[in-house]
Amino acid sequence: MTLCKLTFAFLFALLLPAVYAQTVPETKPLAPVTAQPDESPSSEELMQALLTAIKEIEKERAELNQQLKRTPDPAAAQQIREQLEPLDQRLRDLQNSFEEMVTGGHSLSSLIDKTEDTPFNWQQELEQIVRPLLDELKQLTERPRLMERLKSEQAVQEHRLQLANEAITELEKTLEQTKAPLVRQSTQTLLEQWQDQKENAEGRLQRINTQLTRLSASSDDIGEELTTRLQTFASGRGLNLLLAVAGFALVYLTLTGLGRLISRFPNRKREPGTRRMARAVALLLRGFTVILALFATMLILYVRGDWLLLGLLILLTIGLALGLQKSLPRYVKEIRILLNMGSVREGERIVYNGIPWRIASLNIFSTLYNPLLHGGGVLRLPIDQLVELQSRPYSPDEPWFPSKEGDIVILEGDIYGKVLIQTPEIVQVQIVGATTTFRVADYLGKNPRNLSQDGFAIPIVFGLDYQHQNTLLSDIVPTLRTYLEEQLAQQPFQPHLKALLVEFNEAASSSLNLLIVAVFTGAAAEDYWSIRRFLQRTTVSACNHYGWVIPFDQLTVHLPTPRQPALPSLKELT
Repeated sequence: MTLCKLTFAFLFALLLPAVYAQTVPETKPLAPVTAQPDESPSSEELMQALLTAIKEIEKERAELNQQLKRTPDPAAAQQIREQLEPLDQRLRDLQNSFEEMVTGGHSLSSLIDKTEDTPFNWQQELEQIVRPLLDELKQLTERPRLMERLKSEQAVQEHRLQLANEAITELEKTLEQTKAPLVRQSTQTLLEQWQDQKENAEGRLQRINTQLTRLSASSDDIGEELTTRLQTFASGRGLNLLLAVAGFALVYLTLTGLGRLISRFPNRKREPGTRRMARAVALLLRGFTVILALFATMLILYVRGDWLLLGLLILLTIGLALGLQKSLPRYVKEIRILLNMGSVREGERIVYNGIPWRIASLNIFSTLYNPLLHGGGVLRLPIDQLVELQSRPYSPDEPWFPSKEGDIVILEGDIYGKVLIQTPEIVQVQIVGATTTFRVADYLGKNPRNLSQDGFAIPIVFGLDYQHQNTLLSDIVPTLRTYLEEQLAQQPFQPHLKALLVEFNEAASSSLNLLIVAVFTGAAAEDYWSIRRFLQRTTVSACNHYGWVIPFDQLTVHLPTPRQPALPSLKELT
């Protein structure tokens, strides 16, 4: 065969495996389907052409090897070796193409183990572990993607075949009309080249059509295939995943429940050191529970032989361990708090958001308790929010909040109201018949005065005229006290009276002031303003009854004495 035939045989060998690499395994025997069925070669003819090209390349290769042995010049030997390298590659490609055509897409080269001493690359190893999972996901869209590629390649090959037929027709016409030997020889060479291209395109188009026919036929059963895939997943990897999750949950819940059961056995109070040791053991038991549950999950996947899920679980565990190692110093304070050895300790008093709380329990989510807040005042906080706080022991008589629901309070000295509800976030107070809502910080900032808790006192300063100076201490003070007691006896809030004080207070600039103080229990808190008005009214009534003069502010103006004219002297008179 001439050099041009070898060239086109090589092109045919390169293009043939490219299409065959996109095929599905176990293809059916090739059936000729071309644009011009009458001119398409059969599979046997294609194989015969491949064998002929292989023999020619082997012959040329043998000749070059003989030349290489006889050539003493190193430069010429190097040129021959450079010529042998593409020939060797062409020969391997043609042999693989013939083998794949005969075996339906299989090749012995795929069975040869290719081991290379390459350095360890964790990224490549990770890719090899994850790739099976990605391949399984890609299988769901494998058929439509493959059909799309084949259709695109089919259009390209049909276009090439059309161009080859047109060129061959024109070359045959030119060959019939040409008489010159040199022109006929060149035209014949071009005709052979275009015929090779036509055969190549027909062979590739034939296989593409065969694959499209088989894929189209199998796509009719896509519902059955999907059902089969789901059944395979459910009986394979899906079942393994379910068993692994169930094993983890079973071991974790069993050991956790056992730990809680053991912790409830001792009912007597323990010493602080013993309690701290118990917390340390509980924390270690929880970590051991997680480790044992992970080990049980890995054991299930190992017994089931699911290396993909086992590898992913091992990678996940290693990632969590590395992340925990880097962040462990941040959790030292939290671990100390969990062990009841930090700045916040169980059973002590802590102030959070301006509200005192009792630490009921320390855990991943700690429980805080305030008995005076609505619903028991239970608050759950994550352990990281307690790290910067500090608790202290408390006395049993310490207050937990300035008021409780139903108490009467006075805010900022003059806002009188009744507490309706108080929670960790808000306090609602009924003021003049309307409900007013305060944030807890704002409510505490108004310095609430609780009238209902320990009682209250109402002081009044009352002034009398200085004309009563002689009888004020001996007569007016006891008389006024007796008069107030008689009037109080007729009031509904008198049973809640604890003490009544009437005394001389001070000698002011224009009056003699008396101090009247009435002390009541918290039960009379709702009558606070009524009591204040009663004391004012009754004092004025006593003044009217006994004729006591109530002074008013006076302004005294002192004018200078006018000077007398000087008397004339005796000398001036004479």
